[in-house]
Amino acid sequence: MSDVTKPEPAFAELEALYAATPLAAIDRDRLRQWRPESSLWGRLKPLIARRAGARLCWTEVAGHRINYWDSGASDKPVLVLIHGFGSSKENWSFLSELMHREFRILAPDLPGFGNSTFRVDSDYRVETQAERMAEWLKQLGVASAFIAGSSMGGAIAASLAAHHPAMVNGLCLMNAAGVPGTRISMLEAGVLAGNNYLVANRPAEAQRVFQICFHSRKRLLGAVFGLLMGTEMAHRAPLNHAIFSDLVYSLSAVNASLPQVKSPTFVLWGDSDQVLDVSCVDAFLAAIPHAKAMVLPETGHLPMVEKPKDTATVLRAFFNAQHSIVHTENL
Repeated sequence: MSDVTKPEPAFAELEALYAATPLAAIDRDRLRQWRPESSLWGRLKPLIARRAGARLCWTEVAGHRINYWDSGASDKPVLVLIHGFGSSKENWSFLSELMHREFRILAPDLPGFGNSTFRVDSDYRVETQAERMAEWLKQLGVASAFIAGSSMGGAIAASLAAHHPAMVNGLCLMNAAGVPGTRISMLEAGVLAGNNYLVANRPAEAQRVFQICFHSRKRLLGAVFGLLMGTEMAHRAPLNHAIFSDLVYSLSAVNASLPQVKSPTFVLWGDSDQVLDVSCVDAFLAAIPHAKAMVLPETGHLPMVEKPKDTATVLRAFFNAQHSIVHTENL
């Protein structure tokens, strides 16, 4: 995999190009036969939750059982953490461990991911997932919250802010999907050639996933994650291929909704992101003019995993400032 310098196609063009690849052909019969299986990573999840200071909870939303973490005191400001494609709430474990004493942290497994329900007849487009998140928060009695989303989760967070502005006190878009950059990323080049580097079809391919997601300085961490998660990632490959298609076909709608985002917004990126090029930062700032931004050096696609302390510092400063404003306005 080498550096890619070609311009990224606009989303309408991207959809057409994607539709012509083998990745767009979804085997629905195979999806109907899919069932969860026990794995090493699955057995580790309760231990990860305990270390993150999180309680394991669940509720039903629109025919999906949503599993989520609830950590921190109920009287603290609510911070919702929305994970990205092919991932789960466990992606936030390092960050939750650092921040749950200052915030009540809610971190869901998005429908279709982690321990939440996947339904072969359901829609997993970004805007649909955002509506499920809005309903989930209503069920929990959360009228408004700070929202941080990573990658696909960032697109979902942005859609939530655009269509439910009263629910979002502050928004952090972390290496988020939803805008075309000026350079095509390594992932995008692979997808257009018919190879999705974010899906591990065999356990050994999990190493490749983390190679593209992490900065080169985090190769050892990526190797460890690959060993721990490889079996589960390979088992979930059919689901991930299907959901990725829904993601691709919903990016145009997300992009069109960004000017509706009025919540205070912070864009956080890694300078070495090979999944979504760092040039996307300027595109987000153009679409959401009031947004602020920071690019972390020697960081890839997952700042909260690669540099959790730096990420926590940024989020803490931004959300605490917004909390002070909201608190003052409510006096």
